[in-house]
Amino acid sequence: MVSCNRNKPVYDITRTPTEPVTYKWWILTHKNYQKPGIYLYDEEANDIVLELSLPEDLQSPHALAFDGEYLWVGGNGENESMYQIHPDTGDIVNIIPNIITEGIAVKDNNLYYCNLNTINVITKNGSFVDTFETENTTLNISDITIFENNLYYLRYSETEPVIKLNLNTFSETPITGLTTSGTYCLSYFDYELITVSALNEINHNSIQSGDLLSSSPTIIEGWITAITPHFTAE
Repeated sequence: MVSCNRNKPVYDITRTPTEPVTYKWWILTHKNYQKPGIYLYDEEANDIVLELSLPEDLQSPHALAFDGEYLWVGGNGENESMYQIHPDTGDIVNIIPNIITEGIAVKDNNLYYCNLNTINVITKNGSFVDTFETENTTLNISDITIFENNLYYLRYSETEPVIKLNLNTFSETPITGLTTSGTYCLSYFDYELITVSALNEINHNSIQSGDLLSSSPTIIEGWITAITPHFTAE
């Protein structure tokens, strides 16, 4: 695996990052390009552990989240739905209809998803909880991720593309040091913000400054539209 030096930054937090870290990801690739599917990918070994088929009716796959038990998959085509999928078999457990989105995140028992510049909150059975508009974009949000009480959203912008949104105060702060190149993907793991380049490289960025910590190429073919960490629910 080709990588630049990863030096753990100093974090102004009460808990230090876990060492060592095993990086395994669920990766979504688009239906209309080569090798569409949902992949369990081992970054350290540069190896595909498992491949699942996409839901047949999913038109434009762009959104993926994992809650430790199930995968949640969505898209931004017309008349899309959100799919709850078993990660071992790919079987569809439940379908939430009429959800058009480019990004999904999970917090507690709720699902957050983006639609244009709006963040929507529903329960895992599809019941409405809340909706709110973002302040720092007039363009579509391409992905979201959540760490503790902060939601991070990726906007279509050449400068400061990632914004931190506090879910208690709804204040917004740009992550100044983070840059992206043709990515639709944003995720969080172990005090890092994760993006994917247009060349399917997984980029690890400081959650505080956004500075690039490391970048590694993948063997994933096709267009990666979403990435989310694989982990075991406690």
